[in-house]
Amino acid sequence: MVGDDSGDRVAQQGQLMGQTVGNRVAVFDVDGTLLRGDCLWLAARRSKGAIGQLLLAAVAVLPWLIGWQLRLVSTGRFKQQTIAAFGVCEAANRAKAAGHADWLLGALRLQLRPEALQRLRWHQQRGDRVLLCSASPRLLLQPLADWLGVELLCTELQQHDGRWIPKLASLNCKGPEKVCRLEQHLGPLDGLSIEAYGDSKGDREILQAADFPHYRSFLSEPCSYPAFSLGPPLLVVAIALLSYGLLGVWIQGDRLLPLLRSLWPQICQGLLLVLLAFAVRYSRWRSLLASINQKPLISADARIWMGSYAFTATPGKSGEAVRALLLNQECGIPIPPTLMALVVERITDGLAVLVLLSLNLPLLFSGDVPLVVPIGSGLLIVLICSLVLRNQWAKRQLKVAAKSLLPSRLASAGSEGLSALRQLLRPWLLLQSTFIGAVAWSLEGLSIWLLLRGMGVEVVDIGGAIIAHTLACLVGVITLLPGGLGSSEASTIGLLSLQGVPLSIATAATLLIRLMTLWFSTAMGVACLLWPRQR
Repeated sequence: MVGDDSGDRVAQQGQLMGQTVGNRVAVFDVDGTLLRGDCLWLAARRSKGAIGQLLLAAVAVLPWLIGWQLRLVSTGRFKQQTIAAFGVCEAANRAKAAGHADWLLGALRLQLRPEALQRLRWHQQRGDRVLLCSASPRLLLQPLADWLGVELLCTELQQHDGRWIPKLASLNCKGPEKVCRLEQHLGPLDGLSIEAYGDSKGDREILQAADFPHYRSFLSEPCSYPAFSLGPPLLVVAIALLSYGLLGVWIQGDRLLPLLRSLWPQICQGLLLVLLAFAVRYSRWRSLLASINQKPLISADARIWMGSYAFTATPGKSGEAVRALLLNQECGIPIPPTLMALVVERITDGLAVLVLLSLNLPLLFSGDVPLVVPIGSGLLIVLICSLVLRNQWAKRQLKVAAKSLLPSRLASAGSEGLSALRQLLRPWLLLQSTFIGAVAWSLEGLSIWLLLRGMGVEVVDIGGAIIAHTLACLVGVITLLPGGLGSSEASTIGLLSLQGVPLSIATAATLLIRLMTLWFSTAMGVACLLWPRQR
């Protein structure tokens, strides 16, 4: 049976609100919208204080999680099992008996999004009727609704003798059920002016029913739920690319397995260097976004940035442009400026490769070349690029080229993109980004040097290893083959052989470094694309 006070409380709030406002209604989803996270998982962690108890509860709920992901278990059933496994009802009952029914309120207040709270208060000051509509249960959200001074529609749990028990007393308040509950509470929605705020597929129906939807946005301008989600098709393509790469690795299994067993220390060190290179490159991406006044949350931006690497194996790495689309869908960042940041990222990557080649190529073919020659060559390339970019004619040509490369739909927003490009082409920012790119490429080159040392090859110095890796990757991009497959491997093997590395060892080292860079980054990208679905 549902607690007797739950329905009375909602009715009283509705009568009070109905006396003071007109037909304007604001509806806020809670988990992921009003709050940064999920209040049920927050309560689950609070209910099990000891880490051991928390792990045991997680193991107990794991089969239900798998069944839920496979669509074998309903969301409501999974929710019941989660509440029971983590003892959420018991924790709430103990707190209520001790006079602390608001036991979770402090933690929930810390999770409130400032921009969401500001928008909610704005609706209240305007005299709108404000409701929370959530799939989470009342025993967690009622103190928050009381503190905010709003009405609450949510999933109801049963009560027995005044104590909560982990059984649903209503349908899970998600998807179409949100609209049904809103109609039951407010009556016909036709005569109302509804603003709805949501962040997920569970809010789709209520966003579509609203006059002013705000999907992952708290701005005044409406933002509709996207008619088409990139998630499923992107995952299919990304997993197909990863499967293609793993198939190639599996074919080389007889050759690679002995190497993995004998070189695992060098491989682990190399993977750490590759991860460090990712971190360095991400710092460049954040500085590029900051230069065009775009500062998405790092948690979302880092996941999307790494997720775009799932498409590194596309021709010329063009698939990484999905980064702009995902940032637009998830964070509301305009596409043209983000595309320009991606273009500048690629430009500075190319400049970084040229600088590294100028520093190391003379040393590769002649040990008698004074050190000032490669250093001077690198500085000369940077100086020429800086002078060219200061030239107004060169800037105009770059802008025309960038605008012509944009799809026709984005060309209309070209002024926004070109304005961002002006900020991104500042010489100091380009120099900084080029230096960061050179550091990242050098770290990856160092990883192949470690592999060669582990194989007993000492004829290649660090500079030669860097050239073998960076020049081969550049050749792969120029050929526009998917992931540079074939061309990059042949170039790496050839450049190592040119330095005196036996063909068999050069081939083995090339296979390993491609596994540690291209396919490792692809796998990490797929994992990041899967993360929101698993969350």
